[in-house]
Amino acid sequence: MAENQTDGFRVLAINGSPRAGEGMTDIAVKRFLAGAESTGASTEVIYPAKMKIAPCQGCLNCWFKTPGVCRHRDDMQSLAERMGKADLVVFASPVYVDGMTSQMKKMFDRLVSFAEPFFMFEGKRTYHPGRVSRPVRSVVISVCGFPEREHFQAISLHFKRIFQNMHAELLGEFYFPASSIFVSNPPVVASQFEALERAGREAVENGQISAETIEAANRDYVEDPGAFGEQINELFHNLRRYYKAE
Repeated sequence: MAENQTDGFRVLAINGSPRAGEGMTDIAVKRFLAGAESTGASTEVIYPAKMKIAPCQGCLNCWFKTPGVCRHRDDMQSLAERMGKADLVVFASPVYVDGMTSQMKKMFDRLVSFAEPFFMFEGKRTYHPGRVSRPVRSVVISVCGFPEREHFQAISLHFKRIFQNMHAELLGEFYFPASSIFVSNPPVVASQFEALERAGREAVENGQISAETIEAANRDYVEDPGAFGEQINELFHNLRRYYKAE
């Protein structure tokens, strides 16, 4: 995308962390958005944890009784409208029990009202056709307290399957284990965060993110997971002692 075409480009980040803007997920998201903003794009972060989003009841009124209209009158309609207006949507979530948070999953479940009930066979899969024809271009950012990258396997697969159902284009995935390092030792992830910021810039300017940038952002930085775990355990013991729990 040419530089003079970035004005008016909208990037929406949905941070599914229950801690909203106070967690490690937000630190990573805002570095990506800083890169997007450097091109002149407008950015917005929304937090489902701060919104009124009722869980899907599975009543299917939105398919048959009131097509396209959910029984719930809450913030989900506004969230979906903002997604529809965005040129790029960043989906961000910490890893909870090997998956996305309940706040983010609840949001995805409610998108059922934006699909038709009919079966559509395409390629080797069956889909529900969507009510919105404009394809979603997306990026995934996730953090995890554990130091090994294997903890992102399930959440990565889940996001990819959701995007296939949505016929969304996934520009890149960015995964950061041992996320407490963001605040305990920021220099360790400095080069990865520089690449994450570069990814935000490339996504707006080029409409894609280079393989080199994705690789650089996802480069390993935990040399000894066992040693890292011992440090964290000592911190947790100190916290318990502070609260007189041990």
